Amino acid sequence: MQEYKVKITPTAQNDFLDISERLEAQSPEEATQYYDLVMEKTRILSTTPECCPYARDSQLRMRGYRMLAVENYIYFFVIIGKTVVIRRILYAKRQYDRLV
Repeated sequence: MQEYKVKITPTAQNDFLDISERLEAQSPEEATQYYDLVMEKTRILSTTPECCPYARDSQLRMRGYRMLAVENYIYFFVIIGKTVVIRRILYAKRQYDRLV
């Protein structure tokens, strides 16, 4: 099985920090559960990122964007060689086509 390196852009890091801070303010337990789930899903990205669907938006799909759902958030990423690059993490109900 091919191993992929997972990178996260500074923008996606900021998205993650915003989400974490919001969850921490609501419930430290919820924030911890979210973090654990993110770590589990990241393992999927490091082994089988191709199992994630392409973005629904045609412009994003043409640019190779895939989506990974984690709770109420969507991780938008591209596969470049043996590297998965997470570019944005957005609330699932948000209009995201121009934000990625």
